[in-house]
Amino acid sequence: MIFKRSTLLLGMLPGLVILASACSSPAPEPSAEITVQWPEEQPICDPLQPLDCAYPWPSNAFMKPDPTTVTGLRLQFAPTTFPRNVSDVHVDPTPHHAFDGYGVGSAALVHFPDLDASNLPDENDVTLSLAEDAPILWIEVVNGEARRIPYWAELDSNETTPEKRALFIHPAVLLHENAREVIGIRNLQTTQGEAISPSDAFLSLRDAEAEDDPELSWRVNRFEEVFALLEDEGMPRDELTLAWDFVTASSESLHGEMLAIRDAGFAATGPDGPEFTILEVIEFTEEEDANIALEINGTFRVPNFTEDYPVEGQMAAVLHHDENGVVAQNGWRDAPMWIRIPRSALDGTPQGLVLYGHGLNGSGTQVRGDHNSRIANTHNVIFFACDLAGTSTHELGAMVTMLTDMSHFRIIPEHVHQGMLDFLLLTRAMRDRFPALEEITSRGIQINTSEVFYSGISQGGIYGGTLMALSQDITRGHLGVPGQNYSLLLHRSEDFKPFFELLKVIYPHTRDQALILQAVQTLWDRVDPVSHYRHLEVDPFPNTPPHQVLLASATGDHQVALITNEVTVRSEVGVALLPAYGKEVQEVEATTYPHQGSGLVNYQFGNSWPAPGNQPPGDAEEDPHDKPRQLDHHSEQMMHFLRTGEIIDVCGGDGCTPE
Repeated sequence: MIFKRSTLLLGMLPGLVILASACSSPAPEPSAEITVQWPEEQPICDPLQPLDCAYPWPSNAFMKPDPTTVTGLRLQFAPTTFPRNVSDVHVDPTPHHAFDGYGVGSAALVHFPDLDASNLPDENDVTLSLAEDAPILWIEVVNGEARRIPYWAELDSNETTPEKRALFIHPAVLLHENAREVIGIRNLQTTQGEAISPSDAFLSLRDAEAEDDPELSWRVNRFEEVFALLEDEGMPRDELTLAWDFVTASSESLHGEMLAIRDAGFAATGPDGPEFTILEVIEFTEEEDANIALEINGTFRVPNFTEDYPVEGQMAAVLHHDENGVVAQNGWRDAPMWIRIPRSALDGTPQGLVLYGHGLNGSGTQVRGDHNSRIANTHNVIFFACDLAGTSTHELGAMVTMLTDMSHFRIIPEHVHQGMLDFLLLTRAMRDRFPALEEITSRGIQINTSEVFYSGISQGGIYGGTLMALSQDITRGHLGVPGQNYSLLLHRSEDFKPFFELLKVIYPHTRDQALILQAVQTLWDRVDPVSHYRHLEVDPFPNTPPHQVLLASATGDHQVALITNEVTVRSEVGVALLPAYGKEVQEVEATTYPHQGSGLVNYQFGNSWPAPGNQPPGDAEEDPHDKPRQLDHHSEQMMHFLRTGEIIDVCGGDGCTPE
């Protein structure tokens, strides 16, 4: 995938010369020092799109200088910048102020009443977004080097009134951390064929008439850089209807607390991981279970990095910080665990270990699924699981209540930090403590501790990308029907419908709903795989090995949109597209079988590809979401990959279409 690049030979604002990456050349010396006189008071709204306070989103209008951060900037919103609910309570922006940029998963949002979007590239035509005459240009500046990146644009299908529809501009690749993103828009018209004019504020900046405007003068120098970048890519400033820029957060800002928790958690539990407490050993006869011989249930003791956080009568959890604002341990907790031992272990055949990631708002008890039992007994592995704190059954009540005031959204990503730690610590203990348990040694069960893998489905397939990037003990994982970027997934998922119905009541305006979902994505990015795929293999976290993953999707999935995996394979993060995907993925060339390393395979059960747009596929066809995991040949493909790192063709090259 080669996107058009050009070298930025402009003076950059302090903190915006992006850190070097493996694929970028050194930044050129700035030709001039650019100085911005930042306003004393943060703007409440951005006048570039006066009909909507925080549009265009995301924007550097809501950042301030901070020499203590990696980017040299920090997000800063006024208390009333974000939308308000029907009780007149604005979404509290305070949690965003911890970040030195926006998340890498947010779409850009703009609003032009009655916009005709028919000439904009949709999700199946992202190559059109790179055309010289494209109506929208998206430029990413990394380490002083500018390149155009592909995108697709779509009007919000949740709004039926053309004058009120927001336009989503989705990057068709994963954005880099600590990068400058520049977007330019031109030649738009209404559905009536009338040209759309710039706002007064943007026109003043574009036409160099903002020097004496106190609301805009502080932005003049920055916009001169924006205009120069766009002109260098063939978009003259006099053609522009709108342009703006923003900065993405650094890895230190997005991942620093998770990595600190990981390292502190292992230091607290010791090199062998947490201790077990066995509460129950259930033995099954062959008539009761042909595959599983016994199940061991209990708890494992882990350091707790959260504190209680009430949400309208429901108890949730957020990260605990000490008096200096540093994330810190807050006692200990006993987390439940479930371990499933197959019959193949009873004759002394060494067994590998597989951590299982459960589905949406589920529980570790889902490790009992029949497909796992068959895999365990056929392929000589022991599956084990715990709840993913933050997104398990226990948090569902608080999650629903949270929708009445999205100020509380932090309860999901912050609690998932603890869930990730639990997964990591349980894996270490299974490898280093479990083989010596009396319940194991007394039965002659042998553990092959060189085989420690991950397999997750649905939510477990999604968050599996995050878990794998963080793990120091698992280097290969299977991500079943996965995706990334929850703000993109939710509109396209049947699972979100009941939550969305409540959200629409509490925040009745569709442009507010769109803005809220994009805004909370920055908070979500800390644990969303959208910011972790880059750290699987091409840029591993410190003291962390590279990882390989097998992604297995299903055409027409009603719950997890495949478009997000297409973004992943287009992004040069080490995940290849395997043959017979079922349709063209533009800007991606499929590899061949067998493939060594990470890759995406797609299973097809006769479902149609969904129409472009931010809505679920619909109920006309049966949901294939649960089907790949039931196929023995997929299990063979998965286990071969986990043991060898090689993805093999188990379907005869036909796209894994079962009979």
